[in-house]
Amino acid sequence: MDVTTYKKNTGYSNAKDQVRSLMTSDLYLHLLVFIMVFSFFCFLQFSTNKIADRDGYFHIKFSQLMREHGIIYKLPWMQFAIFKDYFRDHHFLQHILYMPFTFGNLIFWGKCAAFIFAALAGLSFYIILRLCRIKYSFFWVVAFLSSSHAFLYRISMLRVQGISLALMLLCVYFIIKKRYKNLAALAFSFVWLYDGFPLLIAITLIFFLCELFIEKKADFKLLIYLFSGMLAGIIINPFFPSNIESYFFNFGRISSSDTSIQVGNEWYPYNTFFLLKDSAFVFILFFGTIGLVLGSLNKKNYILTSTFFVSLLFMVLLFKSRRFIEYWPPFALLFCAFGVNDLFYNNKENRFVKRGISYCVLSIVVLITGYFTITNFVAARKELEGEPSKDYYKGAALWLKEHTKPGTIVFNTDWDDFPQLFFYNTDNYYIVGLDPNYMYRHNKSLYRTWQDITKGKIENPHKIIVEKFNSFCVLTDNEHKGFIKNANKDPNMRIVYKDKYCSVYSIIL
Repeated sequence: MDVTTYKKNTGYSNAKDQVRSLMTSDLYLHLLVFIMVFSFFCFLQFSTNKIADRDGYFHIKFSQLMREHGIIYKLPWMQFAIFKDYFRDHHFLQHILYMPFTFGNLIFWGKCAAFIFAALAGLSFYIILRLCRIKYSFFWVVAFLSSSHAFLYRISMLRVQGISLALMLLCVYFIIKKRYKNLAALAFSFVWLYDGFPLLIAITLIFFLCELFIEKKADFKLLIYLFSGMLAGIIINPFFPSNIESYFFNFGRISSSDTSIQVGNEWYPYNTFFLLKDSAFVFILFFGTIGLVLGSLNKKNYILTSTFFVSLLFMVLLFKSRRFIEYWPPFALLFCAFGVNDLFYNNKENRFVKRGISYCVLSIVVLITGYFTITNFVAARKELEGEPSKDYYKGAALWLKEHTKPGTIVFNTDWDDFPQLFFYNTDNYYIVGLDPNYMYRHNKSLYRTWQDITKGKIENPHKIIVEKFNSFCVLTDNEHKGFIKNANKDPNMRIVYKDKYCSVYSIIL
């Protein structure tokens, strides 16, 4: 079967007719999927009153400040970081999309934003399958919800994952449909959304090369429109031209081999056994589909081949960094959906496979899916509940806001406590936040000094804190035992606030 026939069978010839058909046929099924996906992520998100991952506190608060004050070009809240005097917001579109959720209780509405964008990613997955006439799309969207507890946890964060996944799935659809202008617009938006836009380049190149080698067609328009959209997004940008420097900085930060800077866990790989266990359902479907496809298809299909290599790319990236768990399962399932559909419904010559094995396999898979849906939901809920309390730094942050002057620099002993401090108190300034690389690139020597103080390697630390960091207030969580021991021995430091989570010291000269 050639690609022309494939497109004809799958309804690719007329996009408007596809959308119209999608909206009118199986209306109750669409409604059921909509309710199921939104309910699933809503129940998961509100199974706890915490925001998944600390960075979410920063993003929703930052969006509120953008709504109130306009585009923000400086981050004085991080006094010893590269963004103090000029900030390039590489999540600009994300913060714009969060603005409608910044009226009222930020935690409640932030969690609403998180589950809505996660649900939209799931619905994008379903809609693309329907538009491509993939059989049993309902099953595949359930598989999407069953794929991995780590995937469910990360896509439920108040961060860019849900939005970026939805756009990347749409990118695949626009490539398949040859919707060049839509692809350019999506590329433009993605540059504003997330500095991970090279992922779109990788996806498009894979489709381009597979079509070139299998169909002997070089669709250069795909590349021209993609790069045109990206270039426009880079240039027509409120942070141009400094955003270009920011892209290179972030790419370098991702690829850096310097292990002396302890960054967030998402940058490190999962334990292999944990990954295989957590994503067992996807691995079973992925390699099972490969086995069935290799043994049964009589002719290569560039779309199926492309989805395979895209999923393979994300699997390789996942073994390097756990943050790619939000992309690998959906794209692996996308390959499986196309593969099974092509095998069982478009491969008319293999009737035995179509009539015999298909029902047996689907019956087994349905049972396995039900099991993984429940276990992964429970595991993701447990991980969400394990997040630090939303009040972890609230008491200390509000105390500082009330008892210190605006602009007072607070010496925070960990970079990842910044989001909650910023969330509750934007009157004060802090040392560093979001990523230790931001301070390290600002001043390596000062970063090492800050590290030594916070790790309890410097006795009587008050003098260095005052002289090098211009700070007379210190905030630390109660887990920094070494620092607390030295601070308690320092005659010039005394505790002025303490709760079960953290302490505030005042330096008196």
